[in-house]
Amino acid sequence: MKTAQDRYFECLEVCIEDEQGKSCRQVCAPILNDDPSDHPKVPIIKNINY
Repeated sequence: MKTAQDRYFECLEVCIEDEQGKSCRQVCAPILNDDPSDHPKVPIIKNINY
């Protein structure tokens, strides 16, 4: 499995500056804090009365 740092540098390699209106570092930085094994948890609300 690739590390966050590996994925960050791969992102920088393929990033086109200003394509998203941000620098490549801004676009790729969230990868460093991303944990692919951590799935977002969405609360399921039961017994909703309409």
